Amino acid sequence: MMLSSDKFTAKRSKSEPVIHSLPEGIMHDIVSRLTLKDAVRASLVSTNWRRLWTCHSNLCFDSPTILNREYGTISRRGSRRGRRRRRFIRRINAILESHSGTRLRRFDITFALDTRHTEHLDRWLKFALDSRASEIAINLHPVFYKDSVRSYEWEDTYTLPFHMFSSQGASYIESLQLTFASLKLPGDFDGPLNLRVLDLQTVHVSEGDLELLLSKCSALECLRLGRCYPLLNLKVQNPLCRLRNLSVRGCQLQVMEFSAPNLAKFEYSGQAVPITLGESMKPTEATVTLLGYDDTLEHVFTELPKTLSRVEILSVNTCINTEVVGFSNCLMKFTHLIKLEVTVSILGDSRIRNGILRIVSLLEVAPLLQRLELNMLPHVSVGVSNEPEAYWHFQPCAHRHLEQFEVSGFIGLRGQLEVVLCILDNAVALRRMSIEPRVTAYDRVFGHWAGFEHNIGKGRACALAFFSPEDYPGVQIEIF
Repeated sequence: MMLSSDKFTAKRSKSEPVIHSLPEGIMHDIVSRLTLKDAVRASLVSTNWRRLWTCHSNLCFDSPTILNREYGTISRRGSRRGRRRRRFIRRINAILESHSGTRLRRFDITFALDTRHTEHLDRWLKFALDSRASEIAINLHPVFYKDSVRSYEWEDTYTLPFHMFSSQGASYIESLQLTFASLKLPGDFDGPLNLRVLDLQTVHVSEGDLELLLSKCSALECLRLGRCYPLLNLKVQNPLCRLRNLSVRGCQLQVMEFSAPNLAKFEYSGQAVPITLGESMKPTEATVTLLGYDDTLEHVFTELPKTLSRVEILSVNTCINTEVVGFSNCLMKFTHLIKLEVTVSILGDSRIRNGILRIVSLLEVAPLLQRLELNMLPHVSVGVSNEPEAYWHFQPCAHRHLEQFEVSGFIGLRGQLEVVLCILDNAVALRRMSIEPRVTAYDRVFGHWAGFEHNIGKGRACALAFFSPEDYPGVQIEIF
């Protein structure tokens, strides 16, 4: 039956505004799932949507969003960079003037600004606090080019105005991320803050200010510190009872003391220093990278278990010297460790095997270990073994839990061969072993270094000669 034109027009007029008749809360939820740029574009679709973007809950300002350019396309001429900064600032000011200041969840600035732009940064941060943003991220890292001189003074960095955090809006902040800035607390700062996540990367902050800040963050669940300066002694006296994740990377610490009874995940990258994390700490996962080129294997076997005795999954990056003999302190035990990844940089004379053979002590240190991944990074003159030798001062003992053993960076050094043979002979529950002559782990000296094909070939030939499946019938052996 044919519809009349009047009925057709009436039906069409009723069907058109369906999306416009959605509740305001649903419309704001839809727009909040778009990027700010897409939300502004969507406002052109209908006059009813013209102001929807002004309630966008995620204000993320960076070069691609505001200037339609990646950093890689920026001209190196200072005058052009200055014009781009001024244009970036003008556009953010215009957006914030039009924004309603309500429903704000995340406020993010990623651009190379410094102390010269303090007035604008302070005003933007005040807007975020007044709008009760729950997540604030400020990344002011400068742009360095391949042919530029990388010099930057801390005096040039923007200082976060922490006096603003005494306002009521500060109590709504749950996550604070700060990159390439300075942090200085006022003498009368009394908090408290409801932060759950605190992330400070390349931040100038004193030991006293950081300790004071953490003492006001009783709800803190995640703390990340990276290349913060001039931190030397990181001591937090007040217990952080809700802290679950702790990451400290690249800080030049000499002492580290925390009280975090419920810590579950720990990450550390730095010099081998004393670390205390509280008596009742029970982390189940940890990653430790010991920087420098001194032999730090003893620190791994004698000091880390004091802090991480109950860890179940552990990844360690350490360095050994072939000329170091034995341990000067008693070995401690990882009583709950079941999975271990060890990345070892091997330095010294390849003809000396004592330093490498100390790796075998992990069978004693981790009695419940089930899976072992040993990544070796040899930085020695290549010497290929022709026949196995007696074990180095290691009392054979049956390890009854190790089932899987993976080796990479095996180029046939005599010490490497002895380590693998010793583990093969003592791991009575071993079911699978793989040998990879290539270096698969990240090398902090050369990056991802695969070694010379000559060394890889010699390593494979050595493995085929000494790790015969006939000699170990219960073990599945793979040689790549």
